[in-house]
Amino acid sequence: MDFQNYSHYDVVVIGGGPAGSTLSTLLARQGHRVLVLEREKFPRFHVGESLLVGTQRLWEKLGIADSLMHLGNTFKFGAEMRVGFDPQKSEYEKSTAHYYNFPRQCLQSRSFGYQVERSQFDSFLLNHAREEGVSVIEEAAVKEILWEGDKATAVRWRTKDGVEYITKAGCVADCSGRQAFISRSRNLLVRDEVIKTSTVFGHFKHVTRDPGIRQGYFNGYFIENGWFWFIPLHSDIMSVGLVMNEPETNWWSQKSPEEVLLTYINRYKFIRDRFEHAEQYSKVRTLRDLPYTSKRFTGDGWILVGDAGFFVDPLYSSGVHIAFESAEKAADAIDEFLKSNRNLKSFKKFEKWSQKEQFLVATTMRLQYQSLKYQFTVETSLKLSGRYSNDWDNPFLRRLLMWGNGYFEKYLWAVYISWTVTILLITMGQLQAKIFNKPGWDSHAKFCSEPPLVIPKSAEFMAAKDSDAVPSPALANVAG
Repeated sequence: MDFQNYSHYDVVVIGGGPAGSTLSTLLARQGHRVLVLEREKFPRFHVGESLLVGTQRLWEKLGIADSLMHLGNTFKFGAEMRVGFDPQKSEYEKSTAHYYNFPRQCLQSRSFGYQVERSQFDSFLLNHAREEGVSVIEEAAVKEILWEGDKATAVRWRTKDGVEYITKAGCVADCSGRQAFISRSRNLLVRDEVIKTSTVFGHFKHVTRDPGIRQGYFNGYFIENGWFWFIPLHSDIMSVGLVMNEPETNWWSQKSPEEVLLTYINRYKFIRDRFEHAEQYSKVRTLRDLPYTSKRFTGDGWILVGDAGFFVDPLYSSGVHIAFESAEKAADAIDEFLKSNRNLKSFKKFEKWSQKEQFLVATTMRLQYQSLKYQFTVETSLKLSGRYSNDWDNPFLRRLLMWGNGYFEKYLWAVYISWTVTILLITMGQLQAKIFNKPGWDSHAKFCSEPPLVIPKSAEFMAAKDSDAVPSPALANVAG
């Protein structure tokens, strides 16, 4: 490497995931010299496999929408949320959201999202950024950002060979995901006081799928203080995860992630039945302390994008969409910042947008976790949106459905009404528990009585030298 080649860039982007790839691509198109520093070697495993239909607009803007249709991913035409009536039975209440139930005037040519293997999807995006003229260095360890007060001036980083560089930058964009490089190093990180969730997750083969077109739907199962996800990937692989709120997670550190996940699978027959023929395909992983935000999102020459700014919860699969959307907003803000002799007006606008986005998503999820304390509240909510509304098919729910699938700047009135309804249902759940002296999940006092299910490991898992990198069927590596 030649030092001169890395001495100065208009923008240095920390992280090459969806936020970093999208941001760098858009900035390169605007004529800026962009350097992406990615600490890992792609492809690499990453969670967050369910993508929203609302992101199609951004994929079209990037010029990758057609290519994404041919990458071998599962097409996602909807989602179904469920709650079991009794842990010892397979019956459940459900609410199915079909994307064709969006408001008719808002239906688009590609009314679907995807269930993706993130290792391949993220590699596809990063290669696309390269093709757009972005300089990308993988296995680059960012050591520090150089500051003059609140002004970010340069980035000190090291290659995999140990060669160190200091790259001056007109702007440093933190797209480091949960690493939240700037927020952590500047003591800006703030934890949520209501949502204190952790997750365990892994990939499994031969998990029972829904029939027909619904086999590609996201499935979520609400249980006391948490929920399961089932995300159907290609080649009969199912991503399965469990998200739980404190204090239910306090004992998790005493067990391995595999033991934690299997414990909950065996608690509920409506979950256990889907694993009758299953095989474990990957390592089971855990993430603690999921939600966080930052006290600030911008400053003189620095900006936080995607998960580097905030993360709330995986329930509505909003994380990757927010990465794309915030990257689009940040690209415009950075372009204006650099072309206006570092005027911070555009950054202040981005700051306000980020704060509003975080508030809307976080408030929605806080109410969701409050409602999970009461089975009555969850069941009633699913009945209202499901059986009593023909699965989200009325003027109000169509608009709320659209907002929840990535159109976060539309139909905010529907969101506010949904908050009011949820608060009412939570209050009714509290009163029911108090008046009748019942716990929030009275029918779940007993758990599944069947003998524990042991899930065998697949041949691919056993054959892998490193269980953290199970081989997967190759996907076409096409970039636009």
